[in-house]
Amino acid sequence: MKRRAYGINLDDGVPLSTDGEFRLLYVPCNPEVTACLQGWFADETQESLLLGGQIGSGKTTLLKEVSRSFIDAQVIPVRFDTDLIEPSEGGYCMLLFGRILQACLKVEVEVEGCGIALADFPSVDTDSWHTFANKVTSRPSSLQEAGRLRDVCAVMTENAELVCRSCDQLLDRLRDRTLREPIIIAEGVDKFTLGTPGYFSLKDTLNFLAKRKTLFEVNAVHLFQEQDFRPGIRKLFIGGIASDNLVQMLRKRLGSYAPVYQDAFSLIIEYSGGNARQALRLLNAYYFCLAQRKNDHTSAICKACHQVGKDLLNIPYGRFPADILNVVKHDGYIEGSLFNDDKREIRDGANDAVYHNWLFVQREPGPVTPTRWPVIINPLIDVAIKWEVDAPQTPEEKVVRKWASDHDISPLGLNIPVNDNGEPAWYKFWEEIESSSFSDRDALNIVGLIEEIAAGLFGVERQDRIIITYQDRKNLEAVRDFLVGEANTYEHFPCEEITLEGGEGLEPVIELLIRLADRDPNRIYSVELTGKWTVAQLRDLEHRRDIFDNLQMLWWIQQDDLKRYLRFWPQLRQFFRIYRLEDELWRGITMEEIQADIDFIKEMSDESDPEGVRRLRNVLVYLKEGGG
Repeated sequence: MKRRAYGINLDDGVPLSTDGEFRLLYVPCNPEVTACLQGWFADETQESLLLGGQIGSGKTTLLKEVSRSFIDAQVIPVRFDTDLIEPSEGGYCMLLFGRILQACLKVEVEVEGCGIALADFPSVDTDSWHTFANKVTSRPSSLQEAGRLRDVCAVMTENAELVCRSCDQLLDRLRDRTLREPIIIAEGVDKFTLGTPGYFSLKDTLNFLAKRKTLFEVNAVHLFQEQDFRPGIRKLFIGGIASDNLVQMLRKRLGSYAPVYQDAFSLIIEYSGGNARQALRLLNAYYFCLAQRKNDHTSAICKACHQVGKDLLNIPYGRFPADILNVVKHDGYIEGSLFNDDKREIRDGANDAVYHNWLFVQREPGPVTPTRWPVIINPLIDVAIKWEVDAPQTPEEKVVRKWASDHDISPLGLNIPVNDNGEPAWYKFWEEIESSSFSDRDALNIVGLIEEIAAGLFGVERQDRIIITYQDRKNLEAVRDFLVGEANTYEHFPCEEITLEGGEGLEPVIELLIRLADRDPNRIYSVELTGKWTVAQLRDLEHRRDIFDNLQMLWWIQQDDLKRYLRFWPQLRQFFRIYRLEDELWRGITMEEIQADIDFIKEMSDESDPEGVRRLRNVLVYLKEGGG
């Protein structure tokens, strides 16, 4: 992603990765955790470690920052979320074996005699361990190749224990050759929700790795599941970020323009709940509302809260743990025993509340109360509920809440229903909160949609991922052509259209991996999801979330389908902004304006038939056939 050295660098909370990004934007927020991680990397003992934090807490950025200082260490990264061919025990074993094999071959460790031979995998036609290692750790180039890799997965599933013993032998040989204990970084474990088939299939591999020097990147809920790794495993927790650190983060993102927007910092930080990604998304939305839509400060804050809450928080009616939230609101902590309670509804409720960021765990328990984890309710939920007044509001917060009430747009776009006694009517409340993501008020016509997404889609300094949901598909092709055509009036943006059909017997996720094999950050990837996606396919897409960072993507999903998909995408949705098209979507667009854009692209382009011109011509034809 291109970054401005002095100007504004806004995104939706993508982890930092390059040296330039760290120099420009990194804020050290967890000095104690950082010191522990540095000590763990430097220690020669064979000890595994859980690094846990909630979605958007900054654990991936912190891990990359620390590991950058240990480039000479024998580090083996294994990305269980993005790099495997299928979420099965054999898929995890194949990826792990391939990564260890690559590390061994790099320093000329002898592979033969480890318990596995090339002849065991006839579907991969190769006589070289180097070629085999590259094939089983790379994305397939075709569905046929994906099938051959699945045959390897099947063999490894049947012989999982043997594969682990072979991995053990290779790691020992690697240690003997380098005179250092190999470090394994098990990335992406945080993407796996407890109780799902994918996580269940991964458990044996996690248990094996816990016996080596492995750092597991996990969600906070996994810290309470140590039996899935090994009893007594060491844990590090990343909690809420301090307000002064968040202020530094916002200032670095705004660069020299920070003084213009600093009046909003206190409320952005308050509504972030100490979560880095939520703070950055609020800043992004606030900046757009204030600078580009010319809203005043108060309305910009409210609209930013509404948009970010709508994008990030999917709260299915009937599963939301209202009782737990009531207790947390009163006590300010959650008992760790709830995450493993014998009653499934309590256990699932506690895990869902943390995994989905409905609650934010602030820090580890103190020595006096070692089982009580300090938590707060996500402020984007909290401000939508008229709780009993237990603390005075700041004058600015009173103004914001009054504006929201007057304009019927609380930060989640809700009016809290009450019963005859004036208390919250919870069953009605959760019904409203579930439907709030698609209220009529949120529908946009084509002009409004362009205003909302232009900063990302039309900008070369950032790559945004946007979901556009619709009711009537007949408009989809014309809208897509119009958006891509308009983008090309700003800069040359080629577009690659991808249709992914889900359903039994289909492989939409593999098809997507194949199409994204050659990632181009200057290309717009237009992805349409069709068909009847299975739960397994939706969860598989969820695990691949990090593949989409630093790409410009437009996803098109039918409205009723998206409502069903979102509950399986608590992490995937963190990388997207969601907008809905209204029925009268062409209101405000004239054919004369489109023709003017066509003429402008022709004048500015050296091509004989630029893509932007072709796209906008299609729109003209569509509008003429529809009567203008």
